[in-house]
Amino acid sequence: MSLKYRLLIARHGESIWNHDSKFTGWTNIPLSKKGVAEAYSMSESLIKHNLYPNIFFTSTLDRAIDTGNIIKNKINKDYPLHTSWRLNEKHYGTLEGVPRKYIRDIYGEKFTQMMRSNYNMKPPIIKDHDFKYEYSSYKNCYFEKIKNGESKEDVLTRFLPYYENDILYTLTQNKFPLIVSHKHTVRVLMKHLLKMNEEEFEKYELPNKKILNIELDDKFNYINCHEINY
Repeated sequence: MSLKYRLLIARHGESIWNHDSKFTGWTNIPLSKKGVAEAYSMSESLIKHNLYPNIFFTSTLDRAIDTGNIIKNKINKDYPLHTSWRLNEKHYGTLEGVPRKYIRDIYGEKFTQMMRSNYNMKPPIIKDHDFKYEYSSYKNCYFEKIKNGESKEDVLTRFLPYYENDILYTLTQNKFPLIVSHKHTVRVLMKHLLKMNEEEFEKYELPNKKILNIELDDKFNYINCHEINY
């Protein structure tokens, strides 16, 4: 296989609820100060490695949009940035806003880890956690179908059409895209690219504080991945 195309994938900078160790999902949580600094570090690292994306794709959530815009404005503010709910994080249903410790205390560490890593498992429905929503959730028609939460399989199913029809298409137009998304959305995309089985996927961890520089052949098959530190 010979290298034909490249694309970049990054997880957004730290959000306030990342810092507080809460399940976030489709709740529209802003970047923390550290997250803003991380976005600037991403842009500086791309420039250092002579990587200049010229089209940007993010989820509809502010933490991804703001990360993408910070990078875009450092590279070229006139480049287009497209948003889609199909790039949103896994929806956690009634777990959104709930501290991870609360779930570990109820279900145990093993269950909590399985819930976060398993491909088919949906989040449990929590009815007795007294949480007042300070932030809005992104909602559309699809949201109503998965209001109790998604599995990773659900995430890949709704993300893949956008990846194949919208993002990959830009590669044929001499574009070099940067996808700014979320932990589990990127995890399922890597499962697809690497053709992982479910057991392999459970063990797969996204590299921390790295941008993924993905190489594809002329049929959009995965060739290699270079990790860019930031």
